[in-house]
Amino acid sequence: MSRERVYRWRVGAVAAGALVALGLLYASPLLLAATAIPLGYVVYGAVSSVPTDAAVAVERSFDEATPPPGETVTVRLTVENVSEATLPDLRVVDGVPDDLAVVDGSARGSFVLRPGESATVAYDVVAKRGDFPFADPVVRLRSLGASRLVTETVPAAGEGELSSLDPVSAAPVGSTTPVSAGTHPTDSGGEGLEFHSTREYRPGDSISRIDWRRFAKSKELSTVSYREERAVRVVVAVDARPVGRVRPRAGAPTAASLGGYAAERIYETLVNGDVTTSVAAFGVDGGASSVPTGAGPIPWVDGERADATAVARTLFDAVQRVADDPGASAAESTAASTDGEPAGPTLADRTPTAGEAGATPDRGTAGDRAGPANRPDQATPDGGADAVEMLLSQFPATAQVVLVTPLADDWPVSLVRRLRRRGYPVVVLSPDATGGGSLGGRVAGHERGVRLADVSATGAAAVDWDRGDPVERSLAAALSRLPGGSRG
Repeated sequence: MSRERVYRWRVGAVAAGALVALGLLYASPLLLAATAIPLGYVVYGAVSSVPTDAAVAVERSFDEATPPPGETVTVRLTVENVSEATLPDLRVVDGVPDDLAVVDGSARGSFVLRPGESATVAYDVVAKRGDFPFADPVVRLRSLGASRLVTETVPAAGEGELSSLDPVSAAPVGSTTPVSAGTHPTDSGGEGLEFHSTREYRPGDSISRIDWRRFAKSKELSTVSYREERAVRVVVAVDARPVGRVRPRAGAPTAASLGGYAAERIYETLVNGDVTTSVAAFGVDGGASSVPTGAGPIPWVDGERADATAVARTLFDAVQRVADDPGASAAESTAASTDGEPAGPTLADRTPTAGEAGATPDRGTAGDRAGPANRPDQATPDGGADAVEMLLSQFPATAQVVLVTPLADDWPVSLVRRLRRRGYPVVVLSPDATGGGSLGGRVAGHERGVRLADVSATGAAAVDWDRGDPVERSLAAALSRLPGGSRG
């Protein structure tokens, strides 16, 4: 606790002294009587003080203590006068963590509290992945004459830490695993249990697959094909490239950060259901010692390796490090928000040019609009066509692919086209980073809508993650689109 005296009435003391001097000099009773006015202010300021028994109690609460990243959380700080004296000027400032941005309201307030009265400060912050402890609020009491100040840090009762759900600690998506482990039927004929079709007998066909009933009737040999069973393999690919490290508004997590969170939740859910799941990440430096890679420079974790889960978590941590930092790339500039923290660019602020990734000089198909720097079969941010080719060569032949991307440019659409040409079932989960308030935001939102339509046109399933929807709903929708997934 600190006590301070503020000399606010020095002008009154000077005025009183001047009037006394002039009154004595000119023997003027009027001037001497006028001395009472400034002298009264001086005496008032001198005797005004903060009550010695002044005491307050503070309690903090969150409307949701463990929100998902990107969720707006309302914080309420209640201050109560627990003394017998009236507090004419009480001011309080909550200890908001530096990494959390206040997006609505204010974390400070000023009140007059009688004994037993209380007042509440309410403000909104945007949750980010991780644990964020709040500092104790600072309370300042001022006397009625504002000449005495008492400043004290008061421990806050109630909740003191905002913890955004980590995928490792969060419950899996849905009550049951959306994708069945083991095997699932395909549309191709081969070995299996379920009847698929018949064809003409070929030398070398197994005797057990000959249709003997048809042979008994027509004396013609034919072979029965069954619906082929394939082991379930899933590849979760997350797009954390610099173009996606944009925010819908200042203080909110970047789209790439939300994508990394969603990809990790999907991975954990699949692994908990005993589904063999591999991970790939675009936009992460594969040359870093802590980042796992496979045959090429693009980070890759093979789901068949014994320590796949631990290594995958290391890769997801690397994704979050770059996704949360819009300045991680020289192509991205860091702007300061009104709260004094790096806000990063918003997608509405990005105006594509002919030479920039994601430029749209004409209105052809998504594949035609993608510039040379955005096509998987051309140069890419992760090392070019050879790097992407090496990555795809590591995909299991029976893989189902979940691509998590904000679709901030046309490159992911071209990647989906390549995956579909190879016959992979693809589900695209896209967190929305566009803001509809400005002209740039509306244009960016329209272009993203076109890309979602282009993804659907390839035969892939597109899930549009609106930030207004619960994250669980979008994740469950993405998993249900996988072959073998539950659509209930």
